[in-house]
Amino acid sequence: MLPYDSVGPNYRDASLGARRPSRLHSIEELPIALGMLLVAGGEFGTAVLGGVNYGRDSDSIATMAGAISGALHGVHAIPGSWASAVSDGSRIDLAAPGRTMAAVAREVFDKDQQRRQAQTRAFAQLRQAPSAGYAISTGTS
Repeated sequence: MLPYDSVGPNYRDASLGARRPSRLHSIEELPIALGMLLVAGGEFGTAVLGGVNYGRDSDSIATMAGAISGALHGVHAIPGSWASAVSDGSRIDLAAPGRTMAAVAREVFDKDQQRRQAQTRAFAQLRQAPSAGYAISTGTS
């Protein structure tokens, strides 16, 4: 995990910039969560357990690793017994918000695709438009 640990062995050193949110540097949790996913081959259970057992801000690390793995592989990647234990223990329905978030993600993706297609059509029309003696380069020969 060393290449992904932005804090290193001096975790308790208060002057470390890696522990402060920044637009230039990631705080330690995300790089370690991504490292866990890489080491786990994207497998949900291994990445989450690795995050839990890493220490430090282990709940955030495990949550991020699990969320990214779930987003990559779908709800079926999450052991059903884990999901039901968390749902029962916290007395909340995890499936309904998950379906809502998935629907919103699909809507955003579809709208992004529509915008991209509109841009592609607009640029194609520009290439077809008569120019006043100027050639419009498409970047290809």
